[in-house]
Amino acid sequence: MTNIPRSIDEVDAAWLSDILGSEVTSFNIKFLEGGVLADAFKVHDLTYKDASSVAPTSLVLKLANGIAERREFAVMTRAYIKEVRFFERLKDQVPLRTPDLYYIADDGKENVEFFVIAMEDLQRHSLVFDQVEDPPNEAFTRKINLETAKLHAQYWEADVLKEDWLALPDGRYTFPLDEAARTCPEHIDNYLTLWPEMFGEHPYEGFPDIAELTGLLTGPKAAGLVDHMNSLLDARPHTLTHGDMRADNIFRTDPARGLSVDDSELTYIDWQIIQPGPVGPEFSQAWQHSLPPEQRSKDMDFLKQYHDRLVQLQPAAAAYSYDMLIEDYRIGFLLWWMSLITLGVANLPGFATPEGARNKKLWGTGMFKMKHALVDHDCLDLVKKYTAEIG
Repeated sequence: MTNIPRSIDEVDAAWLSDILGSEVTSFNIKFLEGGVLADAFKVHDLTYKDASSVAPTSLVLKLANGIAERREFAVMTRAYIKEVRFFERLKDQVPLRTPDLYYIADDGKENVEFFVIAMEDLQRHSLVFDQVEDPPNEAFTRKINLETAKLHAQYWEADVLKEDWLALPDGRYTFPLDEAARTCPEHIDNYLTLWPEMFGEHPYEGFPDIAELTGLLTGPKAAGLVDHMNSLLDARPHTLTHGDMRADNIFRTDPARGLSVDDSELTYIDWQIIQPGPVGPEFSQAWQHSLPPEQRSKDMDFLKQYHDRLVQLQPAAAAYSYDMLIEDYRIGFLLWWMSLITLGVANLPGFATPEGARNKKLWGTGMFKMKHALVDHDCLDLVKKYTAEIG
């Protein structure tokens, strides 16, 4: 087996020649993104000894995160084994376009720590939706909804959901970032200190309901609330969920090609928190950071269109009512809010560096959009209801 590079410094011409099957003579590397879970690099200007080679002139490499603490978190959440197994076993089955694959390998551990995925450079023909500068418009949002309905319908209560690499712990649903949500009370004080230092304003400024809501979610009943929400979601029908379908993880045909929304092709990336579960939280994450509040305010109509399409494709999904979908959507906002407070403490200090400028914009605009979503959907009332239910 070809050695797995543990850092981009270990990628050389010999290694690239081995995985691409054609002798590489030169190349350049560009750092694309250092995310919470993994690192991505663009290998470009590839030249080959054989000038007639049909091997790619550029590709994207995805590697385990170079920061040990973030890599440990990814291993704990089984992010690496999920994405590796997805590309190995499900990529060609799902009804969504995913990047073409050139090479994939992992360290062989029961829970993968080091891996490499060499995949298509989508920028050669497509453009990512930028959730800060260029989120999906309404037409593309509806297109994403209808394509997602195909994914969910195909895997509705499917046997593949029970496979070891994908199955839920003890067969029970837990939110993909459950540990981050549970440890939110431990991090809230640091978050409330770090956010003003980075953004010059209190994180609750202009949103008094968010202060009360967060107080309940981080108070003495925090663990009980997470258990209760997980239990409600566990009781729903399950399907295969992407888990992180925000704008930054979806490409569309480059608009410069002049194609209509209907004719444009969407490509979905970052399958690291794929898991069985109900579909409501899928849309919480898809829209809470990506869509401006005035567009996201149409979400009830978006969800009704999605639900109608889901039931049309998979009649068994009728047992999952529209009202259930809406409640689960609201629960998703709460669990993501808790998780992002925890992740914020780990990420906020890095925003002060030049490399962190884009992430600073991402978090600054994203958390603002999320607060609007929490308020618009009366999530404070939902937390009060759940707090009363757990006693």
